[in-house]
Amino acid sequence: MNRAGGPIGLISNPGSGHNRDQFERIHARVARCPGIHHRVTHAMADVGPALAELAACGVGVLAINGGDGTASYILGQLLESELFDTLPLIVLLPGGTANMNAGDIGARGSLWRATERFCQWCEGERGTAGLLAQRALMRVMVAGEEAPRYGMFLGGGAIIQGTEYAHREVHARGLRDDFSLALTTLRTVWGVLRNDPAFNRHVTVQLALGDGAATTHDTLILAISTLQRLAFGMRPFWGTGPGAIRITVFEQGCSRFARTFFSIVRGRPGRNAVPESGYISHNADTVRLQLDGKLNLDGEILVARGQVDISASRPLDFLKL
Repeated sequence: MNRAGGPIGLISNPGSGHNRDQFERIHARVARCPGIHHRVTHAMADVGPALAELAACGVGVLAINGGDGTASYILGQLLESELFDTLPLIVLLPGGTANMNAGDIGARGSLWRATERFCQWCEGERGTAGLLAQRALMRVMVAGEEAPRYGMFLGGGAIIQGTEYAHREVHARGLRDDFSLALTTLRTVWGVLRNDPAFNRHVTVQLALGDGAATTHDTLILAISTLQRLAFGMRPFWGTGPGAIRITVFEQGCSRFARTFFSIVRGRPGRNAVPESGYISHNADTVRLQLDGKLNLDGEILVARGQVDISASRPLDFLKL
């Protein structure tokens, strides 16, 4: 049986989503697992030293207890720093609010149950057969910024309005995980169908894939990801061909929006999901955007005033528990 070797490291963000009210219990459970080198980070500045300490310990497994933004930031630092001679096996625990990354390639379920399974795996034979998945991250360079950002999902258009609604009306009431995302998605779709300006705003995006020429889109929804499964099982990418980055565009005025939207997110795009009807999906290893507007990168809102260059990182190995 395939097994993961080497010491095990864990980095936790106690300020993320579910950790805010569960971290003491999670910390106590991890402390009963003596094989885990646990580092708690309270700010981004703590991540580099924590990674350096775990690299010095020679960890072969790196777990991250935090949300999507925490995980992508730590993994970006891991890739940029080159502290590890051999990149560790990654385990994502759902300690954040949305936990879309963990839902695709990490430990699923509640934070407590995921942590318990992870600790039991650490205390056991640490088998990996049938539990491994490989994904790249997106390396995102925003015009005017010197340092790259990393993420596994980037969205624009109505996704921004949905995100703002979620922060204002859903997360503020303590609702999280797939339920909150499903509620936000349904509210956004309803807003688009009613042509509610709070959800249906025109965003002009120039999109270039690889070395190809840019095309201009009056965009309703822009979704770019290296994940296969998004929140509550959505699979909105149907493009073919090589490329670790998956791109889907819904254009303003796309026909039969509600019916086609739900067929696409189920991973079964119907006959109407074609460019002539305003629905586009591609795969690529590099993407160039040109826009004046907001983007959602793993839950963090970015303001783009020009070019955004996206490239696929080297792939990482993830343990699905």
